[in-house]
Amino acid sequence: MLDIPSNNQPRSIPTFMSPSLSTSEPSSVDLLQHLALERIAPQWAGFLGVLSDEFQAQLTSEELRALLVRLGVRFAQVFELPVCNSLEEIEAAVNKYWSQFQWGYTVFSDVGRQLQIAHYACPLPAAMQIDADLAGGFLEGAYVTWLRAAGSPTELLLRQVPTARIPMYMVFELSAR
Repeated sequence: MLDIPSNNQPRSIPTFMSPSLSTSEPSSVDLLQHLALERIAPQWAGFLGVLSDEFQAQLTSEELRALLVRLGVRFAQVFELPVCNSLEEIEAAVNKYWSQFQWGYTVFSDVGRQLQIAHYACPLPAAMQIDADLAGGFLEGAYVTWLRAAGSPTELLLRQVPTARIPMYMVFELSAR
C-alpha cells in the first residue's frame, strides 16, 4: 500500500533548487532556477513532482539515472534524426528537437580526441526537482542513441562529465573507452 500524504500542501522546493537566503541579492543561478521552475506548465508540475518523489523513494540514485538513460534512448528512437553528413548537421538536427520541445540547446565541439556536447538550459532538473547528474541520464541516453544512428563507433563511450553545480547545464564527452 502506498503511503500517500493526506494533506494537499504544495511541494516544497528542494534546497538545491531554492534561492539562497544567505545573501541580500540572488545569484544568477538562483534567478535561472526560479525561471526554470516557472516555465513548467501548471498542468504538469504537480504530476511531475509526485512522479519524481515516487521514483526517488523507490529507486536508488543509480537506478533512477539508469531509468532516465533508458527513457532518453527511447526518446531518441521515437524522434530520429534525419540523415546527417557532418557534426554541424547533427547539432542542428538535435537543436531543432530541443527547440521544438523548449529543452534548451546544445553545442557540439570537436576537442581533439573527443567530442564534447554541452547542453544549456535543460528543464529536466527543475521539472523533476533532481540534480543535473541524475537528469543528465536522459540526455546521455538520447545523445548516445542519436550518435550511434549517425555512425559513431560502438568502441566510443559517451559519459557525463562533472561541471559547476549549475542545474540546467550538462556536459558530455564521447571518447575511447
